[in-house]
Amino acid sequence: MAYIRPCNKCGQRISMREMRAGQWVAFDASTEKPHKCGKKNKEDPSIKELAKQKNIEQEPDNIDLGYESEIDKEIEVLEERLENIKEEQELKIQKEKEKRKENIDLKSRKKIDYSEEAIASRKKEETKTIGWYVWRLMLAVWAFGIINWLLGCPFASCN
Repeated sequence: MAYIRPCNKCGQRISMREMRAGQWVAFDASTEKPHKCGKKNKEDPSIKELAKQKNIEQEPDNIDLGYESEIDKEIEVLEERLENIKEEQELKIQKEKEKRKENIDLKSRKKIDYSEEAIASRKKEETKTIGWYVWRLMLAVWAFGIINWLLGCPFASCN
């Protein structure tokens, strides 16, 4: 692996190359000579030709041999399974959303029904029957009689 950049000290173009042991060494660009600041080396024409040939002769990574390998077949099967799993998950999510909407609708309906029942029960309380009035009148008469008796019959002759 290598990359070209200007030298930090002299500004000359250098090629930083990674060696087998992992260290990076600076070479003069387009040469095989290590870089020394202030010393300029002539470009090697054979390196330029090699670079041009590499650019021209770059082969594609995948070469079609005319048959599918077992790995390719397995990859296709796995991709199909993955697509099926994604579709199943999307269906489950849609069903879950529909169930939640239905539950929300049912809850709102129960609230509406409850409020209608409450209104109906209030109306029943408001519309009192004749029996209710009769019992109230009877209580009032009894209360009046008891108070009259306790006071010594001021409202009636009690001889």
